Amino acid sequence: MRAVIVIVAGILVVGAGGLAGYLLGTGIEETVTETTTATATETVTEAAATGVPAAVEETRRALLEAAEAGDYEALRPLISESGFEYTFGGPVAGGPVAYWQELERTTGERPLETLATILELPFVLSRGYYVWPWTYTVESEADLSAHERELLARLDATDRAFFEGTGYLGWRAGIAPDGSWAFYV
Repeated sequence: MRAVIVIVAGILVVGAGGLAGYLLGTGIEETVTETTTATATETVTEAAATGVPAAVEETRRALLEAAEAGDYEALRPLISESGFEYTFGGPVAGGPVAYWQELERTTGERPLETLATILELPFVLSRGYYVWPWTYTVESEADLSAHERELLARLDATDRAFFEGTGYLGWRAGIAPDGSWAFYV
């Protein structure tokens, strides 16, 4: 009998607490806080050497010098041991330099020449990286001004291609604010 009384008392306490909470809550104004998170993308159409942190400019300069000299070996010290992206697929035997050299031999692509060209184009700050060319974040070629199309004309037709709904398909290079080279794909 005591067990039944304890159970009934427990139900009454819980029920009364719920009822009391409801009665108190109906008289209180509800406050809703709404937050918005924006992804920062800033397009800069100035010369590539301006508007970037010193570490980024130092890396850009080193990449540009190696690319203009056609010196794949000068790129090796700039490539991070982990996390560097150089292909949309998995890692390739021999790493980035071997991959780019193989592309050059087998497809006629010119990764170093293209790297030098894009590093001279305007950049965009996207997802925390300084990315060349700025078209990395442009969705459609129709979104480009005549001047921007003229800038892209320095690249081969394949390297300045856009795919509707996907955006810019050409080569792009990204450098983190600390100066580490993050990708060249």
